[in-house]
Amino acid sequence: MKRAARAALAFAGAFSGVYLACCYLIPGLRIKLAADAGTYFSESIRHMAPYKSAAAVAAGLLAAGVAAALGAKREK
Repeated sequence: MKRAARAALAFAGAFSGVYLACCYLIPGLRIKLAADAGTYFSESIRHMAPYKSAAAVAAGLLAAGVAAALGAKREK
């Protein structure tokens, strides 16, 4: 797998993992909504989206950088 593809997959995985963790695991960012699962999921994704996105982008860039560095090390 090429280094750029590995870095892109690492970014996507880290971004979605951290974003969903912010949605469900951090008590201050969870929403209090009595609704069905689909509505709760869509509303929790929209709730405080800029903050969650910033945290997820930072984690994604870190993961992509590590993946790219490891890929460069293996190619030598």
